[in-house]
Amino acid sequence: MNKNSAQIIQAVPLIEGKINVGAGTYTCNSIIHCEADCEISFPDFGTPVSYSMVTGEDRAFNGRFEVTSGTVTYD
Repeated sequence: MNKNSAQIIQAVPLIEGKINVGAGTYTCNSIIHCEADCEISFPDFGTPVSYSMVTGEDRAFNGRFEVTSGTVTYD
């Protein structure tokens, strides 16, 4: 996350069971934060989609996702 003067930043809340999770399928309500370089996929998309994230990167998302490698924190 980057913050410039007078800008609001989106932060990932720390919720038990949703911090530093690895391989598995999860349901996200708002944001996925990459803790360690990871590969995620979206099982509910019509066409299989694989997505790479690097440490520190955030993506807004609502729905089921699968972590195939690395770790994420989500809400």
